[in-house]
Amino acid sequence: MSVRQLRPLLLALWLGALAVSSVGAQPPDGNPRTAYFTVGDAQDLLEFPPLDSRVSLEAAFDSLRDQYAVDRIWWRGGQDEIWGEEFLIRPENRSFARIWEWWRDLQYRTVKTNRLAVTEAHRRGQTIWLAYGLFDHGSQAGVGYSGFPYAVEDRLRIQHPEWAPVNRWGTWHQGGPLEFAYPEAREALATTLARYVKEGGYDGIAFLTYAENFSQRYEDEFGYSPPIVDEFRRQYGVDLRRDEFDRDAWRRLRGTHVTEFLRLLKRKLGPDGPGIAVCVDGARPDQAMKWTIDGGVRTAGNWSWSIDDWLQGDVVNEICLFNPPEDAVRRDLLARTRKAGCGVQISAFRTRGDLEPEVRRVMFLGREIEAGHPNESWIDWPDEQLGDEPVSSLQSTDRLARRRLLTRALKGKVTLTADQLRQAVGDRDLYVRRLALRTIAKHPQAETRPAVTAALHDPEVTVRCLAALALVAIADDRTVPLLLERACDPETGFQFHSRAVVEALKALNSAQRFTPRDRQALVDQLQAKSSHARELALYYFTLLGAPATPEVQQHLLSIARDDANPYARELAFVNLKSSFGPTREVRELLHERMTADPDHAVQSRAAVALAQAHARLPADDPLRKEALHWLEEFLRGYGDDSQRRDRDWGWRPLGNALLDYGPAGRELLERLRSQPHNRALSDLAWRVLDLRQGDQFFPVTEEEDRAAHARHPWRR
Repeated sequence: MSVRQLRPLLLALWLGALAVSSVGAQPPDGNPRTAYFTVGDAQDLLEFPPLDSRVSLEAAFDSLRDQYAVDRIWWRGGQDEIWGEEFLIRPENRSFARIWEWWRDLQYRTVKTNRLAVTEAHRRGQTIWLAYGLFDHGSQAGVGYSGFPYAVEDRLRIQHPEWAPVNRWGTWHQGGPLEFAYPEAREALATTLARYVKEGGYDGIAFLTYAENFSQRYEDEFGYSPPIVDEFRRQYGVDLRRDEFDRDAWRRLRGTHVTEFLRLLKRKLGPDGPGIAVCVDGARPDQAMKWTIDGGVRTAGNWSWSIDDWLQGDVVNEICLFNPPEDAVRRDLLARTRKAGCGVQISAFRTRGDLEPEVRRVMFLGREIEAGHPNESWIDWPDEQLGDEPVSSLQSTDRLARRRLLTRALKGKVTLTADQLRQAVGDRDLYVRRLALRTIAKHPQAETRPAVTAALHDPEVTVRCLAALALVAIADDRTVPLLLERACDPETGFQFHSRAVVEALKALNSAQRFTPRDRQALVDQLQAKSSHARELALYYFTLLGAPATPEVQQHLLSIARDDANPYARELAFVNLKSSFGPTREVRELLHERMTADPDHAVQSRAAVALAQAHARLPADDPLRKEALHWLEEFLRGYGDDSQRRDRDWGWRPLGNALLDYGPAGRELLERLRSQPHNRALSDLAWRVLDLRQGDQFFPVTEEEDRAAHARHPWRR
């Protein structure tokens, strides 16, 4: 073989050796490690390590490799890209629409953290898998979760409403899943996901199996789409919608459709292509994991797949046991895996604790990766092991030593001087700067103020955020003007102006250090030329309380009528209602905007504000009764032949406000439910009363749901 022929082989061997050497030490416990990063949620949390720039990703992935022996990353930012491109993002959910603009810019439009994450992981010899919600494809507008309308929905569901799982009466579709009983739905989703996984350079796709919404009220509520009903009738001679039936058989039938989807996706990814992992319930691996809210809710509903089918190797590459990863269940699954002999990996969400050697550990890691310590120091656990670190380490070229010193200072194990903290705030290492600012916030020294103020201009957004929080601890009469000035610059970033400054102002207000002068600075901002600045001032006042002065009322009335920004108009309604209540000027303004505003969503929010303002009045107050008449007239606009652009959801928040109005509001809804002349109106009144949705779960039993449907005005 010639030298020229050897060259490609030698190059391949060299690159392979480089990849092996770039992976950190093997885990001391012998379990291969995966770190799960719930991007972009993680980017929205001020205490989470930053993952929003090349610098922050390099720091995080270095720490994962060198201190935590992590060789694989599950990266949920890939889901953001798919949602941002393939889903409808509803602009009427103003706050979430802004979050989504930020996430899209971060993940793939501007900063492009998804591409950076893949590149940086592979550069270190790590693999990186796209994390995605198998049963979370957004929801129809009327589903509850962080305001109405629901913020996002897969266009597959919008274009094919029948692909959303439906209840047995056909009155309510589940938020989140696609109904995999439709072969066309399986094909469409598998094609989309395979394309994003391959084009994104991911090494696999890891499915989470819960949905984030409040549409479901009991686990067997959905799963009665025509293909399921027809197939169950063929197999068992029973009509799911009318007869009693074998629930386990029905759940298994639904589970076969999930298996068919995964098998199809695996074929599209190719025999040697990216892998598939699915997170399942740690106690019942044949079922979906629970959303960790309200003690754990299985929001995907009841699907029961065959684990034996999954262990054959043509469905998934990995089964991950989510909480609780029960030991007996894991051991049984391992035994079945060995018996099947098809190489399916078993993993478990367990950041700490014993696992069998062949089980891969999936870890939730947070700010401990910034501390400069290895995983086995158990930073932020009760038995953390900080060890000693001399103050002289601040001068060291070893960034880990500098991080360890600042970690000790943060935890009160050593006291650094103001000069030393100022030096640390200007350190070249991202984590050292962040640790220094957190230390100042916890152990304030006023002499550090110039350095902290300068950090408001740091090139890294998350350093600017921590500087804002640190300034609160050493606040003076320039603090609020500084924060507002920086917040009004859109270039400071969404996380800074809509998260960090919010927390800073709330902290000052609760400590009674938000002065009249500070409040006036916000009042003045209501007249700013910048729409961004006005919107922020209005938003901040919804959290802090706007001064109930004639000047403020006039500003708010003007914004509510004339501001070109619909969100500003809506925020003005909230502040008028909260700070002034149902005064003559506020009543007239809200009543006017219910019909005069050009944006139907703004009209709906004016109606909600009117209802909430008058709900405080005594039950026999004539103004309260007059407002209720106005609200009824407005609600009737969602009835038969409605042309309203918010007809799918605008009645829901108003209906909820009427329930909060007390007996008079409920009586109005009951009357509208029973009237026979307007079917759409009676149906929506029934939904408000009997099919509750909002920013929480409204659990019912199946028997209660059956009774509610018996009360429907015209469905029988």
